[in-house]
Amino acid sequence: MITPGTRGRIWFVAWIFGVSLTLLGVQLAFVQCLRPVYPDAQDDTGQKIIRPARRGEVLDARGNVVAQSRQFYEFYADPVVIGTNAAAVAAYAAPLLGKGVEELLPLLTLRVEFRTNWVATNVGAYRYTNAWVRTYTNRSVLVASNIEPALVARYRDGITNLLFPRYLEVRQRYQEARKQTPAAAERVKRMLSGQGGDLKAHSKSVSRLRQERDALWALQREVRINGLVPVPVEQRVYPQGIAAAHILGYTTNDVVRPPRGVPIRLLGAMGIENRFDTELQGVPGLLETHRVKGRELVPLRGRDLAARDGFNVRLTIDSHLQSIVEQALDEAVQAIEPKAITCILVRPQTGEILAMANRPTFDPNLVRFAPVDHRMNRALTVPSEPGSTFKMLTYAAGIDMGLATIDDPVDCEHGRWQPASGRPVRDMEGHGLGVVKFEEAFAKSSNVAAAKLGLRMSSADFIGYMKRFGFLQRSGVMFTSRTNWGGEHPGGIPDPNRMNVERHGRMCYGYGLYATPLQTAMAAAAIANNGVLMKPMLVKSIEAADGTVITRYSPVRASAEPAIKASTAAQLKRAMRAVVTDGTGKITALEEYDVAGKTGTAHKVDPVTHRQSNEKYTATFVGFLPAEKPELCILVLADEPSKRGAGSHFGGKACGPVFKSIANQAASYLALPPSIRTNTPNTLALTTNHPARRVN
Repeated sequence: MITPGTRGRIWFVAWIFGVSLTLLGVQLAFVQCLRPVYPDAQDDTGQKIIRPARRGEVLDARGNVVAQSRQFYEFYADPVVIGTNAAAVAAYAAPLLGKGVEELLPLLTLRVEFRTNWVATNVGAYRYTNAWVRTYTNRSVLVASNIEPALVARYRDGITNLLFPRYLEVRQRYQEARKQTPAAAERVKRMLSGQGGDLKAHSKSVSRLRQERDALWALQREVRINGLVPVPVEQRVYPQGIAAAHILGYTTNDVVRPPRGVPIRLLGAMGIENRFDTELQGVPGLLETHRVKGRELVPLRGRDLAARDGFNVRLTIDSHLQSIVEQALDEAVQAIEPKAITCILVRPQTGEILAMANRPTFDPNLVRFAPVDHRMNRALTVPSEPGSTFKMLTYAAGIDMGLATIDDPVDCEHGRWQPASGRPVRDMEGHGLGVVKFEEAFAKSSNVAAAKLGLRMSSADFIGYMKRFGFLQRSGVMFTSRTNWGGEHPGGIPDPNRMNVERHGRMCYGYGLYATPLQTAMAAAAIANNGVLMKPMLVKSIEAADGTVITRYSPVRASAEPAIKASTAAQLKRAMRAVVTDGTGKITALEEYDVAGKTGTAHKVDPVTHRQSNEKYTATFVGFLPAEKPELCILVLADEPSKRGAGSHFGGKACGPVFKSIANQAASYLALPPSIRTNTPNTLALTTNHPARRVN
């Protein structure tokens, strides 16, 4: 039997249950319908987070890293935001940043300066006022750099829970004041007894403490976010320092400021870094999401795209061969003290550049300290009159056209010959020959013989052969666009429309035209390659980070037709072999390998008098080995070798020792089979398991 008291209790419970369900329904409707995404609109922030892509690496032919990106952080402080919390922030951050508290604290402390205020009057004059304007001169202070990402993660985790002393003090006072607040019944009793004034004062005190606590909490949150900010930085690192600096180039920072948390983008400024900047860049990722009170709402994620790091660029350069060349050039700088010196190693059959170096040079890790002329890749950008090395082309053209063979006789006029018009042609002192074979005239670098042979053909035919050998045009090895050739110079002939007998004759022995070291090296490589000119190669492939080949570059012939016939190239090889055995390049002879080459010495033009200087020269030696089946073509060019001695400025004496040192070590490293039989034991066979070891 249900009594009235029981019925009343049942209705009371039902009323409480109904009210609770009603309130819950209202709250659900509010959250799901009115604010379905934003439980707290002020705390939630929709975010687009950009995931930066790491710049790709540059590898040598054997996979050694020669350029890579390193990501680290720099910490910037805003003392205006940190305010009176400098000591607490310094005590927490100093161990993570590798600094002492005494060292870090001054960087976090606000520096206030005052200045007078000048106010303009209506008449345009200025009057002095007593107003003072407070300014802050250290709003963004670099406090630490080169901080590893792991330390930054530790800093972020710890700073979230860091409570500043002032906030702890106010919170403690607020909690104590709350404890002293009487219960509701006690407050009613006091109010009825006339003690309401004390309760009001206490309530206001508690309210002020709560407001101060909330303000300090907001300030503390601001300090955590903007007081000491880690800024990501991507730095390009070149592990081998100056090695291949002119090939690799360097990077610079983009002028566009990225979103917060994204490092400034690196842009290629020179060399391979510039040539393959698009491939090295990579593609940034993107995450669209929402965060509420510091936590991500994962179900509300939008696009979630992972970053794709830049592709790797694999070069044809071999780091060990590059180091051999770099060391040889350093020794040459000490020995002959040139204004500049360049060396190029090429594989004739493919056109692959195995090494390329210049002096002066620079360290791409410290490029901001390098003078502009030290950054120039002289092998591509600085043309000069090639001198006697250009006789290779004159003889190649004459023999290929059937105008002579190297066994035909030629009268060298004992070193002085007067052509039909213009100035006489003279040989270098000591090169006065009579009637000799073209082979001997070539070996002893007779200008007279070269001029006589060259003048047997028309200037149009001669220039045609120059183009067939790659002169007067860019090779495209650093080509990036129609308007950017990577600084490569095409060489040329000053005022080609004014060609006459004198100018034609001078060109036959390397004067009156300009060529880059690369053009001369590739022309010699074409002779070594049986007359086929290859395009120079610096890059073998573009690869993904896992090694997957994206683009493979194959050797390419410069033209469908060879520059000269194979039979012509065979005669040129024989003549160039005579240069080393009996001519001006004897110093370059090797014990185990036949060497074919050509010396060159050119008077430089005085920029003041515009006449040939008797004090300044460009010395060159270009050659290949083994002579019959060449595997290496090496060019060495010295600009103004200044150490004087008996003929020290000649191509053979200035550049021959450098060529010989490089050729010996490179042949040993590549394990080339000897082409000269000797009675001494073959030491190369003892080192086949260690190809990088130098064999003397």
